[in-house]
Amino acid sequence: MIWFDNVSSDCDQPIAAACLVQGHWRHPLNPFSDPVLCRVVLDVAEPRVVAAQVIEPGRIEDLSGAELEDLSAALIAQDVHRQPTAWGLSPCAKLPAWARPSFSEQQIEELERLQGYLIEASEDDVESVLRLRDDFLRGIGMTDRDMYRAVRQPDHSHGHRKGGRMSS
Repeated sequence: MIWFDNVSSDCDQPIAAACLVQGHWRHPLNPFSDPVLCRVVLDVAEPRVVAAQVIEPGRIEDLSGAELEDLSAALIAQDVHRQPTAWGLSPCAKLPAWARPSFSEQQIEELERLQGYLIEASEDDVESVLRLRDDFLRGIGMTDRDMYRAVRQPDHSHGHRKGGRMSS
């Protein structure tokens, strides 16, 4: 029997549990445009924007990977992650239904590691590995449904990430 006591044991740095907050933020999508109203989910533990959508009248669309990074940088530059409630953001235990999740590099590596465990697990161990995966996802404020939504929903930005994988 394979033991999976500490999923992140071969990770250089443990992955922090998510501390999600949500709310609204006005943000320009490019340097030459006016700010648009967005709903955002910010993980203050990392800190980074996990999901965001433009919600202007007649227009609801997910932000691309580059736009998420730009919004994250803007929020971090203003120290929003240090006192999110002062900026009008409120805690949330999990991603809202509207949110198309994104994952950090470390989270993706951990999910890939778990997938490797799942591939090599015996029939007796599959349920244990799935529980580990679910515990990990719950720890970062997501569910397996969120993971599948992130993978299955197309993204219109096609930038390459480290290792040749596509980014969202």
